[in-house]
Amino acid sequence: MTFRERLKGVAIALAILIGCFPVAVTVTLLIAPFWSWFERRSGMEAYGHSGPSEWCYLVAYCLLVCLCTAFWSRANRRTRAPDRNG
Repeated sequence: MTFRERLKGVAIALAILIGCFPVAVTVTLLIAPFWSWFERRSGMEAYGHSGPSEWCYLVAYCLLVCLCTAFWSRANRRTRAPDRNG
């Protein structure tokens, strides 16, 4: 793997981490009924008078990052040329 390929991978990883942040905030707010239901069922503080708790945003962010990373990994595996030995 060349330096250029590694640098491209780091840039894509940073783009995923930064790009998922506003999407996670939007998704967390859009699924507010789920957080209210989760709070009623579990008893954990998830949705207060000012909106979802911080951990709700973190859960949505982590799930989105994992999902985007899995898609990127799968796409990268498909486009990578096969080894000369295999």
